[in-house]
Amino acid sequence: MRFINFTESKLLKKLLLSIITVVIFGICAVFTTVVTYANVPEIVRIGLYFNDSQTGQYTALSNFSIDAANGIQLGIIKDNKFNFLIPETFKNTITISKDFAKNSLESYHVKICGGFNSYNSLIDELNKIKKSGIDAYPVYNDEWQIWEGVYLSYEEAEKSIEEVLKLKLNGYKCSVVQPSLKRIAALSENNKVLFIFDSNESVFGISPSPENQPKVFRINKDNEKRFRGCLEVKRIDGSDMTLINVLPLEEYLYGVVPYEIQASSHPEALKAQAVAARTYSVNNLGKYNRLNFDMCGTVYSQVYKGYNGETAATNKAVDDTKGEIVTYNGKPAAVFYFSSSGGRTEDVKNVWGSTGYPYLVSVEDKYESGTSWRYEWEVSYTAKKIAEIMASRGFDIGNILGIDVTKRSQAGRAIELVVRGSKGERVYKNSNTRSFLNLDSQWFYITTDADVLVKTGEDTYEKTQLAGKKVMTSSGLTTISGDVSVVSRGNKKIKIPATPTIFTFTGRGWGHAVGMSQEGAKGMANNGYKYDEILGHYFPGTKVEKKY
Repeated sequence: MRFINFTESKLLKKLLLSIITVVIFGICAVFTTVVTYANVPEIVRIGLYFNDSQTGQYTALSNFSIDAANGIQLGIIKDNKFNFLIPETFKNTITISKDFAKNSLESYHVKICGGFNSYNSLIDELNKIKKSGIDAYPVYNDEWQIWEGVYLSYEEAEKSIEEVLKLKLNGYKCSVVQPSLKRIAALSENNKVLFIFDSNESVFGISPSPENQPKVFRINKDNEKRFRGCLEVKRIDGSDMTLINVLPLEEYLYGVVPYEIQASSHPEALKAQAVAARTYSVNNLGKYNRLNFDMCGTVYSQVYKGYNGETAATNKAVDDTKGEIVTYNGKPAAVFYFSSSGGRTEDVKNVWGSTGYPYLVSVEDKYESGTSWRYEWEVSYTAKKIAEIMASRGFDIGNILGIDVTKRSQAGRAIELVVRGSKGERVYKNSNTRSFLNLDSQWFYITTDADVLVKTGEDTYEKTQLAGKKVMTSSGLTTISGDVSVVSRGNKKIKIPATPTIFTFTGRGWGHAVGMSQEGAKGMANNGYKYDEILGHYFPGTKVEKKY
């Protein structure tokens, strides 16, 4: 099972603050109302491969192969719809490339004769040129043209015109085509150019032909991943090719839900997840407008892996809740979900510092199984490793002397933590108490190999460490340092370090703990709760409404 996992609180704060309309889940409504909401789109645009310096995702491709069971078509994407340019259906796998000239980032070509107003109007001329022994191909350059060759330099292309083309193409006017940073080529299996897209006005698109039912294409580059809808291919300045999956919102959710919750979960839990994912989608449309798509397919949005992981159970959950989102005061609510709370969710103000979300509050999560992955966890770090991690992030506070949770939320999670070092100290708050060591959750307690219990009363003890404390010895008042010998409860003498060398974090839950616990949702469903009741529990004061 996967969950929305944000590792940097700065990103989370930015995300929360950027949500203009509020979205969240259904209170225990018996009937679902239908309320028109114009901002729910029919089509969404999901970035599959792209470069993004803001999130550190660098996956843009210089080339990839693509096919579909019954062929693909090449065309343009306009108003989120595919329009074919070439009526031909390509039955075999083709390669899409931006650097199709070997050993060169860009290439030169030769244009033969003038322009044409359609593909059909150039096809006779193209075939005539090919019969002359010239390996020519069609080009869409905001008009139709015929080009020839792939050259590494202007001189090489000029030489071909003078020594080859003028001899074979008597009467045709030829000219050299300069390199372009927006050019995209479709290549055959034997690496011959089938088509070049070089438009300033349109966006290159690839779609499964209508004979494909369902309309699914395959990208071999990434373990033969399959996707519904069509593919938009763009070249953005400073990047290889950006690949964008354009498809209906409901079909997008088919590829999200099984990657966010186990498909074997109770149907009501699956429906709760489907509504949560749909609501999140509505709230995050245009999050990646700077890259010309709505959301990405990673945990920076929602995990989306397309057609391959679809299951009958999760698709049914999407279909059964079609058009339903979580609302607060009639508007989409800010919905978040995660794996496991450990028994209680957290108020958003104690995680990302955000206020003004009365439904993102801490609630009891008593139906979690307690046996889920990382429901309880423990991890240890040496003081040396913690110092290295902090220094790598620009915080050199010297040798680590201690780590103390100085403030906890009402739910029990750390919301202020101080790391003390030989050169100073650093304070972490809210979700940073977790992210500074990439811990599973904010709900943890710390023990060290230097901890001792000092008797403070007849039956009371206080945990402390001995470093820096003063004791009276035969030589007088001495400050404790280095290793010391202490007597345990069993009157056994043991040696421990005065300053901690190992810090052990023992915690509960997995994820940010804001909103819906997926383990809790499964537990509630198993105990007879319906999906709208589940959502209403995790997001108090909200309700589920059908928006289309």
